[in-house]
Amino acid sequence: MQNETTNSPRGSRRPVLTHLTLNLLVAGYIFVALNLGFWSRAIEALSGDVVLIGCFAIGIFGLTVLALELLGPGRMQKPVAALLIMIAAGASYYERNFGVLIDRDMMRNIFETTVTESRHLITPAALWQMALTGVIPAAMVFWPRVRRVRRWHHLWRWPVGVALSVALVLGSIAFNYKAYAAALRERRDVMASYQPVAFIRALVAYGEEQMMVVDSVLQEVAGDAAPGRHLAQAEKPVLMVLFVGETLRAQNFGLNGYERDTTPGLAARDVINFPDVTACGTSTSVSLPCMFSPLATSDYSREAALSRENLLDVLVRSGFEVNWVDNNTGDMGVAMRQGWQIVEKTLAPDACVTECTDEVFLPLIEKTLEEVTEDTVLVLHMIGNHGPAYYLRYPEGQAPFSPDCRSAQFSDCPVQEIVNAYDNAVVETDLVLSRAIDMLDASDRVLPAMVFLSDHGESLGESGLYLHAAPRFMAPKEQTKVPMVMWLGDAFRDVMRLKPDCMRAHADAPVSHDHLFHTMLGLLDIRTAARDPSLDLTETCRSEDRES
Repeated sequence: MQNETTNSPRGSRRPVLTHLTLNLLVAGYIFVALNLGFWSRAIEALSGDVVLIGCFAIGIFGLTVLALELLGPGRMQKPVAALLIMIAAGASYYERNFGVLIDRDMMRNIFETTVTESRHLITPAALWQMALTGVIPAAMVFWPRVRRVRRWHHLWRWPVGVALSVALVLGSIAFNYKAYAAALRERRDVMASYQPVAFIRALVAYGEEQMMVVDSVLQEVAGDAAPGRHLAQAEKPVLMVLFVGETLRAQNFGLNGYERDTTPGLAARDVINFPDVTACGTSTSVSLPCMFSPLATSDYSREAALSRENLLDVLVRSGFEVNWVDNNTGDMGVAMRQGWQIVEKTLAPDACVTECTDEVFLPLIEKTLEEVTEDTVLVLHMIGNHGPAYYLRYPEGQAPFSPDCRSAQFSDCPVQEIVNAYDNAVVETDLVLSRAIDMLDASDRVLPAMVFLSDHGESLGESGLYLHAAPRFMAPKEQTKVPMVMWLGDAFRDVMRLKPDCMRAHADAPVSHDHLFHTMLGLLDIRTAARDPSLDLTETCRSEDRES
């Protein structure tokens, strides 16, 4: 087999490189240019020790070469090298601009996002920067010719290249293993930010998780669930509206003491506010299955949650009709057995001029109130404060905080304008919840109640972070503290023997997503051994004649 140099045209100006030389050049580019965030974390984690950092750099460089050698033998080298450059460039852009790290949960977000959601993140500025740092360098990989060895040489060259790369990594780390182990154990974000290795690791973990979910067998939850005495004797159907909020953090919620009045509507209504609520995840794909699951956050895994029945299954078993209507990115597997639907834009054309605001839900609630004949739980998955295009979450003429950022590219706006847009979206959520309460309160056909609970929070520039989905081990409170509000209609609380003043008196105690499953069963008077009284916020606030 002739090498490429022999076949090259006379006078060709394309350089000729060995396989190893090209890998070293590509690794060097990724190592230096596409991992600036990684190096700032590594230097901080190693306390600026020059010797430790130097040896660590050698090991990380070897790790990059290992990825190229392992995944790109022979003529696979150039396509693999180009792909890894573009992966590292994309991950580097979002890490530098938003503080986003790629882990398994973020990988799930990538695969499960929608076109509408992703187009706000793929801005002209993002495309331009990724073209300069990713596409053009990746194209340049194909310019030099590579001197290829004969076929039988591949039998020893590839494993030798992999082995030498492994030796370089292990030898460098062995220099002071105790120091590196302690630093990386304390700062897991260091290796979580190194590209493209972190991306590859996250992709493998996501694939393993998906295979486990597919192979799992559904486990029954609360097989003994049945209506309690109060629910069974109710003369009108119950209508519980469960608003699942999106990306609304507790710190910007007016009822929680925020300096801005972002919840004037709720403040004027008889709601129960829970100011200290912790989310079980920092992304929708984690929080939704977790919050509807009977599993505690400490026991949660996606495989475990999706292989068990959840709150919706228990509600159906207890005789409720359950409807999930979505103005976001879907149910994340929660309503797979009940089915779910995208909200009908025709119900509220004025709310769907561009993307639908959550006011699109109001005609749906009105329609449900007119038609409901049986106990019903209406789950409304809001678009809420979904970023980065916060300005699309509220009508343009309803922006009490201005100037507001009118771009999905945060670098186009000062931080205060980003916060203004975010707060305007909070006000929109307040408006929707308040109007929903008024509609429910005005109906004499149902026993009405409403619960609002956000799935996770959002970073707005604190510590250089934006958006959400930070790995749980390093997630700031801005991404984990969320608002929760409950409203109980007079007829509902009378029939269910609930005492709102009692619940309000205990509302300041710490609450988490773990409480939702058990509290919903308590609110709706569903009796089952699966309900944990210690996680049911109604447990101590029923009249004396409640069932045990």
